[in-house]
Amino acid sequence: MLAIILVFLSAFLLFQVQPIMAKMLLPSFGGGTQVWTACLLFFQAFLLASYGYAHLLSSRFKLKNQFIVHGLLLLVGALALPIGTQALAAPGAHPAWQVLLQLSIAVGLPYFALAATAPLMQSWQAKVDNEHAYKLYSYSNIGSFLALLSYPFAIEPWFALGDQSWLWSGLFVAFGVVFYGYMARFYNQAKRLGTTEQSAFRGGLHHKWLLWLALSGCGVMILTASTNAITQNVAPVPFLWLLPLALYLLTFVLCFHSTKLYHRVFWLATLSVCALIACFLFFIGSQFDIVSQVVLYSLVLFAACMVCHGELVKAKPNTDYLTQFYLLMALGGALGTAAITFVAPLVFTLYYEYPLAIAMALMLFAIAVLLDKQHQRSPWLAGSALAGVAISALLFLWLDSQFKSNDITRLRNFYGLLTVTEVNIDNRVERRLIDGTTTHGVEVLSGPGQGEPQSYYRQQTLVGQMLSQLSANAKVGFIGLGAGTLAAYGKPGDHYHFYELNPNVLATAKSQFSYLNASAAQQHYHLGDGRVTLSKQPAQRFDALVLDAFSGDAIPMHLLTQEATDLYLSHLKDNGLLAVHISNTHLDLTPLMRGLAEHFELAIVYNESKSQQRHGHDVRWVVLSRSAERLVSLRSSQSPWPSTTTPFVWRDDYSNLLQAMKFMGD
Repeated sequence: MLAIILVFLSAFLLFQVQPIMAKMLLPSFGGGTQVWTACLLFFQAFLLASYGYAHLLSSRFKLKNQFIVHGLLLLVGALALPIGTQALAAPGAHPAWQVLLQLSIAVGLPYFALAATAPLMQSWQAKVDNEHAYKLYSYSNIGSFLALLSYPFAIEPWFALGDQSWLWSGLFVAFGVVFYGYMARFYNQAKRLGTTEQSAFRGGLHHKWLLWLALSGCGVMILTASTNAITQNVAPVPFLWLLPLALYLLTFVLCFHSTKLYHRVFWLATLSVCALIACFLFFIGSQFDIVSQVVLYSLVLFAACMVCHGELVKAKPNTDYLTQFYLLMALGGALGTAAITFVAPLVFTLYYEYPLAIAMALMLFAIAVLLDKQHQRSPWLAGSALAGVAISALLFLWLDSQFKSNDITRLRNFYGLLTVTEVNIDNRVERRLIDGTTTHGVEVLSGPGQGEPQSYYRQQTLVGQMLSQLSANAKVGFIGLGAGTLAAYGKPGDHYHFYELNPNVLATAKSQFSYLNASAAQQHYHLGDGRVTLSKQPAQRFDALVLDAFSGDAIPMHLLTQEATDLYLSHLKDNGLLAVHISNTHLDLTPLMRGLAEHFELAIVYNESKSQQRHGHDVRWVVLSRSAERLVSLRSSQSPWPSTTTPFVWRDDYSNLLQAMKFMGD
């Protein structure tokens, strides 16, 4: 029983720390979903290193020496506490590598010590209870699963990040104390049975090692690609990170707990249908409301991981190869995450890794059943799986040819995907900048409206009115560039400062759109996260500051906190204007804006501008100021508030996206 409790607790702590550290990193790295992907790579890489350590320790050292070495490792991990208090620097030219470095400094030692505990304990338990050694892995995954479920509901809403760090660190110390007691008790038991000298590992490389590697890697690729897809148009917050990871772990729990829960014919049929669903999600998923998107992506993820992990269990070895099995699983996970984090952005200009990972799961199923000599229907099942791949591939290729016919260029990097398209609508040719799946800028190349600001920035919008009314020689800051549309409002003598995180956005705005080149304002460009950059600059004394730094429909929450707003106000003149773009498919940000206005005692104007054109955008902006007089000219544009939700404020150490979620849509 003590072994079960310790394995459960180690896994619980292992997965509880992941959202804590990722949330600490978000403000420094722009708040994108890629931060979570890079965090997953770190956790997978350290899991691999810890499993390698566990395999080496259990196969080369006597039991007493294993206890001494691992006991010292836990002590060193405890000395590195509390987690997350180390300085986290701003990102540089290689943000993914910096995420890995900073996590290594902040939580590397305690995480490594915890991650090695479960496989070591299972190898030890195999000495006295060989039959139930793999059962401990199931309990370990239950701990991981509950950790992920509890964080967004029981931890994040009630504890600030600093408190979460101390709470986790305290539990780590308590775990270590109990673990020392377990080692003393277990050693005496093993000594009585005469198993203190034997090694848990007796063979060379298992003949199915490559299958273990591929199945585990495929499962993690599906997890990471699904997470990217789900959070592409919603803020990358713990709940939407953790739901896919929790489902991924649940498939481990089910498959390792009982082989009866994985029936090959049923899950092959389910995954084949889900592969078709995945094709449609790839192209039109953003047209569904957020609840439907999450449900459908989760269904595909669950089916694919059930196949990967079900086949993994069927191929698992006897306990002589236990730590080698876990080591190769960890290696597959690390390679799968690295493929999504580093390789995919270099190779693909769209998120093609998502459908490819689903197809890979079907192909691995076919290989696994053919290698299983005990299954009589192997050729039939393998053929069915490959037929599912072929049908899905044909559907995907047809859809791809339809949807990319208007594309001019596509760019992808750590910060996301950009696409430039040209469409002919209502006798005018429009060029559009699409970030993820959301239009972030439109320019009319020919026809009515040519040369005028369009879309979210048209003259009728609140931001258009505000910029048009500014006095001569205005100094204006813009957090977020998009296609550079707002530069069209610049007048001779104006100074426009653009703060842009993604270098691809700046390059695209300059090369594919004319707003920047045609602007009369003198322009200044600052690459990097807007908030981080402003925090390093002296007070700019802007006449106005425009906040429009969204990626797709995803909002970088660190730009909307109490501390961020305080920073913006420090860079404005006493009567300066702060404009915030709050149009969003899934979130109602007006209660947050009202909450910030109340907290800082600001005057506020809200406007919703309805589109008069087919395929246009309804636009929501708010303008805030310390001076109510500065907003008098904009008061005539005041729209009724769309929500009666009680105003709230987000802080750097506490934010709850569920407060702003439009669960039922507008």
